Amino acid sequence: MEKIKRYVFDHFESHFIFTILVSVILINFFIYSKIAFLNFYYLPIMLAGYYLGRRTAVLGAFFTILMVWVFVLADLDHYYYYYAQEEKFHLYFHLTVWAGFLVLAGWIIGGLKEKLRFTDKLREELAQEKQLLDITNNRLNDYSSQLETKVSERTQELERSQGNVESLKTRVEDALFSVMDSKVARLMIEGKLRNEKRRISVLFSDLKDFTLYSEQNPPERVINELNVYLAEMEDCITQFYGHIDKYIGDGIMVEFGAPVKYKNHAVLAVLAGLTMQEGMKKIPTQWKMRVGIATGVSVVGLLGLKRKSYSCIGNTVNLASRLEELCEPGEVYIDHNTYMIVQQFFHVSRIRSVYGKREADKIVEAEIQSLENLLNQNPNDAQMLFALGQAFFKKRAASAAMEVFQKILKINPNHVEAREAYAEAEKNQDEYEKIAIRGKKERVSIYRVIGLKDPLMDRNKIPRYFFDRYASVTANIKLPMELIHASEAVDGTLGHGKTVALLSYALAEKLGLSHKEKEELLIAGYLHDLGKIIIPHEIRGTDRPLSKYEQALVYQHPTETSRMIKQLGYTSEILHNYVKNHHEHYDGSGYPDKLKGEQIPLGSRILSIANDFDVLTSNRKNQVGLNYQTAIKKLQRKTKAGKYDPQCLAALMQLLNLQTTPPRLLAFPLRT
Repeated sequence: MEKIKRYVFDHFESHFIFTILVSVILINFFIYSKIAFLNFYYLPIMLAGYYLGRRTAVLGAFFTILMVWVFVLADLDHYYYYYAQEEKFHLYFHLTVWAGFLVLAGWIIGGLKEKLRFTDKLREELAQEKQLLDITNNRLNDYSSQLETKVSERTQELERSQGNVESLKTRVEDALFSVMDSKVARLMIEGKLRNEKRRISVLFSDLKDFTLYSEQNPPERVINELNVYLAEMEDCITQFYGHIDKYIGDGIMVEFGAPVKYKNHAVLAVLAGLTMQEGMKKIPTQWKMRVGIATGVSVVGLLGLKRKSYSCIGNTVNLASRLEELCEPGEVYIDHNTYMIVQQFFHVSRIRSVYGKREADKIVEAEIQSLENLLNQNPNDAQMLFALGQAFFKKRAASAAMEVFQKILKINPNHVEAREAYAEAEKNQDEYEKIAIRGKKERVSIYRVIGLKDPLMDRNKIPRYFFDRYASVTANIKLPMELIHASEAVDGTLGHGKTVALLSYALAEKLGLSHKEKEELLIAGYLHDLGKIIIPHEIRGTDRPLSKYEQALVYQHPTETSRMIKQLGYTSEILHNYVKNHHEHYDGSGYPDKLKGEQIPLGSRILSIANDFDVLTSNRKNQVGLNYQTAIKKLQRKTKAGKYDPQCLAALMQLLNLQTTPPRLLAFPLRT
């Protein structure tokens, strides 16, 4: 039975055509109404089109039409039964139309079937795709569940690996930090160290007679006390951003301006040297230290093949070492390059080639002082001027002697003794004023650093009567001055905090603030720029336009200052608000909060104008400081433009004994 069924399906087309032909024959032989049965043929043709397709249906229709025409032509009499003899044309027309529609029916039904088959095929393909998609989804779900497990396992492995890497990195960094400067180690790890020529300042320090001390004491005591000394010196050096190159027994070699490139490296180096000498007073020994500093171009980079060390070489290094050797114990000696940079911030005296005649120098200095006092009463006395020139020459201060002799020649061009003395001083100038350094052909100028200059002594900035009234205010304030000096030295603004503090205190008194508010302003004036530590040192004080990121850092520094002041132990909210808002402008154009008018604390408005007054009257990069009268005129213009509180400007002008601000500029009357 199964074989028969398979046979029928395999040969269905041929069987179907045969059945149609047999049906045609039987109908034309046995059915009387042949014309009526022509419509019967539509059924098999349509079935053929549906089941067998367009080709088979058209072929079946063609053979059916052919057989019908054969029977019609073979037996016309049976067909004329329906049509009269004269209507033969109608019979043929009827058959032709029937034949056309029969073929058309097979064609259309076959075409529809093919489209249905195409649709069925698409449906089957979609079903197959759906089945494949289901299988894929199942596999993906299985894989996803496995993937989560694998990702979790892999994450744990990576975390363990990361932990191992961090642990190894920490051990490497700890090892590097223990043998070299942390900045050098970090730059080395990041691959940012370069071998280059760079202008830097080099400091050498050494203890006097330490070798003798080490020979006379047990090694444990020597090492222990030496480590106490080095620890104190390390703090003094690192707070001014120095790189400790190496320890040479009791000696220390330090670079400033390398590896990190600070613009004011000479100022930082001198500050470090003075702080080191102050630090020696904290060490319970009788040691005396010598410090030599030189500034110039040196070759810096990593030296060594297997054991590397960041160091520098060149004439600057040699000169700094020689200055340390020549230095008197307890002093700081600098070269001429360093002197030219730092002279505006430090009191410095020239070192002469006196070779031990220090007592004689004191006698000559007393003579010079006496002559200068007499000349104040009669500055054009040629005889006293000549005596002063000779006194300078005795002291071997040839340049000062030449200036005095030149002044005599301007008064009396025929003064023979002055002319001869001038020539003698000029001839001996290098020998007297410069010192022979081992390893250098030419003599060099050497200077001794005495200490920091007091910015309040600048009469272009602060009038004498103002100084006499308020200078004592700053004496009782105990603040971390080294921290303030380090921040100011990076910008080249040493003394800025002290000046702003005193001006702010005086303005607060003038405007009737309470004693507590005045004390808070004094501290705020000292510390108001500490937050600049978050600003990269290379953009502090730069003239180029800042990027948005750099501007954002600048705008954040008052807030950072407030945070740092809290860390220093100052908890007063008044103090924090003064500092945080001292860059707000009276017209609301300042930062960080765009406060306006009396929304800004009065102390902040005072700080703002005091800060800018000191900026205008100070010598800074590409700027010569103005005298206080000219600075006030600039502040007046900015006050009219809306930057400052008019009452603060009026108070400042009254303090400086200048004409007060016109009433129309005052926003409200001064507090009393």
